Formats: sequence, C-alpha cells, structure tokens
Amino acid sequence: ESIKITNLALIEKSVVTFGDGFNVLTGETGAGKSLIVDALLFLTGIRADRTLIKQGQDFARVEGVFSVNIDNDAINQILDTVNLENEGTLIISRYFSVNGKNECRINGEIVTLNILRKLSNEIIDIFGQNDSQVLLSSENHLLLLDDIFDSQLTGEKNKLCNKLDELKLINNSIKELGGLDKDREETINYIQYQINSIEEAQLYDGLEEELKSKILIMQNSEKIYSALNDTIGSLDGEYSVSNIIKMAINNLNSIISFDDEYQNVKDRLYNIKYELDDIVDNINAQRDQISYSEEELDIAQDRLLQIKDLERKFGNTIAEVLSKKEEFVVNLERLKNADEELERLRLEKKKVLCEILSICNTLHQIRVEEIDKFRLKLIDKLKELGMKNADFNVRFISDFNIDNIESLVTSNGADEIEFLFSANLGVELRPLNKIISGGEMSRFMLAFKSLQNANSQKTCIFDEIDTGIGGEVGAIVGKKICEISKNCQVICITHLAQIASFGDSNFKIEKFDENNQTITSVKLLREDEKIVEIARMLGNSNSDTSINLAKQIIDDSNAYKSYISN
Repeated sequence: ESIKITNLALIEKSVVTFGDGFNVLTGETGAGKSLIVDALLFLTGIRADRTLIKQGQDFARVEGVFSVNIDNDAINQILDTVNLENEGTLIISRYFSVNGKNECRINGEIVTLNILRKLSNEIIDIFGQNDSQVLLSSENHLLLLDDIFDSQLTGEKNKLCNKLDELKLINNSIKELGGLDKDREETINYIQYQINSIEEAQLYDGLEEELKSKILIMQNSEKIYSALNDTIGSLDGEYSVSNIIKMAINNLNSIISFDDEYQNVKDRLYNIKYELDDIVDNINAQRDQISYSEEELDIAQDRLLQIKDLERKFGNTIAEVLSKKEEFVVNLERLKNADEELERLRLEKKKVLCEILSICNTLHQIRVEEIDKFRLKLIDKLKELGMKNADFNVRFISDFNIDNIESLVTSNGADEIEFLFSANLGVELRPLNKIISGGEMSRFMLAFKSLQNANSQKTCIFDEIDTGIGGEVGAIVGKKICEISKNCQVICITHLAQIASFGDSNFKIEKFDENNQTITSVKLLREDEKIVEIARMLGNSNSDTSINLAKQIIDDSNAYKSYISN
C-alpha cells in the first residue's frame, strides 16, 4: 500500500502510496529510480551497511504497509512463530544506525532478520537485471519450475518428505548398530582398536599422580641426593647433632647418683637419640634409592603423554577413560550380536527406498507433463514479445534408479534439469546461459515471470528489465507487464515511454540540490503530468509533436487495458 523512507541514500524523507495494478516509476538517468527498489530490498532483510544511510545522518529507516490475504497459510505460519495474528494488514519496518544497530519490526513487534526475510519472501517478488543470474544458473531451474507447478507437486512432495524422515530414522538406527556390511566391520574394528588402546595403557587410579611424582624426582635427582647427604652429615658424624647428644648423655651419667631427675633427663635424651638414629637410617635408605636413568625418565614421560592422549579422547580423568572403555565393551557386544536387528532394518530401508523411488518417478512424470504444457505457453509468450522464432525446452539430466536414489534424492525429488533455448530459426537448442543475449534475456525473464505470477498474491517488482529493448518491442513488453498487473500488483522502473504509458499510477523520480545537498523526491503524477513525462521520455516534453505522440501512446495503452479487462 505504501512505503515510508527516511535517510536512505539520497532520500531524506519520502512517502510513496502505491495503487493497485500497474505502478510505474520513471525519471532522468541518475535521478534515483532504483532507490525505491533499494528501499524495498532493505525491507526484505538484505545485508545492510553504512553506505545506505544518507550522508550526515545517524540512521536509515524504511516502513512498508502491506495488504495481505488473511487466509494466506504461508504468511500465517510465519506470523504464528512470533505470536502475531494476520489481520489483513502488515506494517514492516527496519531501522539501521551508523553504529550498526539493526532493528526489525512486524506490526510493532521486534523480530529477527530471518523472520523478516521469510515474511517478505511471501509478499514481495523483486526481479531486476541482476536477477537474470537466477535464470542463467541451472541449479535454480528445478525450483523455478516447481514454483509454477506447485499445486500439482505439493501432495507428492509431502509424501516424499515423510518418507525421507523415515529413511533418516532407519539410517540413524543402522548407524547406531555400526552400519551395514563393510561399514559395520569397520565400526567393530574401530571400537576394538579403542578398547585395545586403553587396555594397553594399563591404567589404574592414582597412576597419573604416581608418574608425575616419579618424573619430578628423576628430573631433580642430583639436587635431592645432595640435600639428603648434607642432612645425614648434619645429623650423624663427628660434629653432628647425634654426637652432641652422646656427649650430653655422658655428662649426665656423671651426676645421676645425685638426683633421680637427672636419670629422667638422660632417658629422654636416649629416646631422642634412638629416634634420630632411625631418621638417619631412613634418610640413608632414601638417599641410596636415588638414581637417574634417562631411559627410565623417557619411559615415564611417554607413558604420561599416553595417558593425556587417552584423556583428551575419552575423558578428563583416568576414571572417565576407564568408564568409556566399559561403554566400548558393552557397545561392541551389542554390535556383534545385532545381526537380526540389522537384517530387519536392511529390509525396511529397501522398502522405504522403493517407495521413495516411486514418488520420485511420479514427480518426474508430473514435471514432464507440465513442462510440455509450460513450454508451449512460454514459446507463445516469447512470440508475443517479438521473438517469433524462439524455441524452449527442458532437458532432464539426472538418471535415477534404486541403486542411486538415496544419493540423489532431496525434498524436491531426484530430478535435475536444465533450460534449453534458441532465439533464431535453424539454431539448435542449447543451454540458456550459453546462447541468450542481454536483450533476449530481458524478454525471456518477462515471459517466464508472466507465467510464474499468473496466480500470485505477491507484489511483483520489475527493476529496468527492459534494458536492451525499445520501439515496437518496448510496447509489447509493456503489454505483457500490463497483463501481469491484472493478476497481481506490479511496481515497474522503466526508461521506456512505451512501457510507462500502461501505468495505472505513474510516479516521477527527481533529483535536485537543496542546502548544498542532493535530494531525491518521488511524486505521483496527474494525468496531464503523465503526458508531459511520457513526452520527455520520447525526446522533448516541450514539443507539440512529442506531446501529441505521448497522448496517442497513452490512448492506445488505455484501449489495450480496457480490452484485456473485458
């Protein structure tokens, strides 16, 4: 219904209210006609950057008001995901600031870019010069045709999706049991290898700490030996603590007869001496055990690395690694005893693949039949667009059977197709992207789009797809777009007077300077202003000849519009 643009590129503030049918946007080259399409693209959720924001401003905002069918299932499903109801009007807005803030709203509620993209895809169909790449790529051809044949294919595609879900569940169950045949053997061997790798490490609780301590001692053996040796010298020897205690005991012996308390002190010193002797013996034993072997150190370090590798693969501790080994053992036993279940799954998978193959064959047959009808319609459209010798066909590339169906099938079936085209008599059909010219592409897109949008509820936007054509062909193109506009709303940017003359609502895009800034404005033209604009497009808006010719072209266009309405 309308679009409100704020601070987008050269547009400071503009509100455009569109009409039903054929909306035409015209203007001088460089006036900014495509900015309206840019605004709509921004609203559809394309990637935004700061270059979209008008110079000197902090943000850009676009708001679109759309009238939609309240019974549109696709739109309603999307709105349900964000707890919104379809009340017949959608207000979609998007805000983007220089600091990167991005905000999308539907009827005032904030939504994600993904939701915005999904919704806009159901209400806007933009087709411009760049979109020819979609038609030129054979990867898109099947989806483009299926969009046209959707009502004939939907039932079978739903069946196919259910069967693909069944196949996925079966494959998951088979995978849990190690797979089939060679895959299963490899899985069993792999699990056995993992069990062996853990068992070979001879793990037990405390092993890791034990190895770390052993490595630390070996790495510091010289320092430890020296410290223990010095300790022994301090405790036992000529000038040691032990010798001093002996002297003290001898001194006490000489006075024991004088007081019983001296005997008590002497006994306590004996106890200290015995404890000290025991400590010295213990330290001696520890010192004698100190040894350094580079080979032993390497073995200990390698074993610690082995433990770390197992922990990295199977758990953070030895306990977790051992627990994982038990899982492997249980799983291995289950795999070795799963022959009966695997056979059941094998037969079930074969049955489902046969059903999938049957559905794919049905989809293929529907496509063959529909393509035969579509081909004739498209050729007629191309002839109406001045391509009287044009020919078109579709080549099926894929060849599917029960042996390869699993690798080829998608939710759209197993067909792979390619568009073939020829514009001239006597020239064989060749792949579209190898043979079609720019001017031919514009007309081919239009012919294809007129069939694709025959029953569309979307707004169809044509962005200068008339490039490379003119004159009589331009008038024919105008008629075709006019016909499309009888089924759905059309917004068309054009530089051809022959096309603009068919507009139900004509807008002129103008660029002017104001306050040292370039501004783009959009104006809905009255009928007399439309005549002047058409005359300008013909060559001279001030020429009586151009004005009269513009009136004649508009009268002819109006007559054609009345004819197709009746």
